Amino acid sequence: MKAIQFILLTVNGMHQAMVNDVKTLTPAQLVWKPAPGANPIGFLFWHTARVEDMAVSGWQKKTPVWEEDKWYEKLGLDAKVYGGGFQEPDVDKVARLPADIITAYVEKVFRNTGIYIQSLDEDKLDFAPNSERPNITIGLMLGNYIIGHGWWHLGEIRYIKGMQGMTAGR
Repeated sequence: MKAIQFILLTVNGMHQAMVNDVKTLTPAQLVWKPAPGANPIGFLFWHTARVEDMAVSGWQKKTPVWEEDKWYEKLGLDAKVYGGGFQEPDVDKVARLPADIITAYVEKVFRNTGIYIQSLDEDKLDFAPNSERPNITIGLMLGNYIIGHGWWHLGEIRYIKGMQGMTAGR
């Protein structure tokens, strides 16, 4: 198996698992928090896609899906937010957003990521887009910003589902 195939299988598996784990949840399950200050599932789902959207669109040198399709307007959020540095009221606001709209945004971001990965050739994985940071390659960034970040938050989503008495995806 080639590296691109492996990355695509890994990313697609994470994407499908995340959507499947979240798509049947009720609004109450999406906003539930195990403790004050904790991130609820609805926020984690949006944040994972938003960070991925920013990263992949940057590598593609194009406008993020979030801005291009004006998802921020549909959801009443600022165009530049991604969840980093949010205070609890901001996190709670995102968790309460309409699940169908968030899911549509997430799925479009995930499709774009798949298209991007499929467009890569093996040599591109070793390319460092910033000459001032020659050790930070496309392959490393895919591993950190997409695979690592995504699986991390999927684990949190599954743990929070377990705390609510639900089983995680299988």
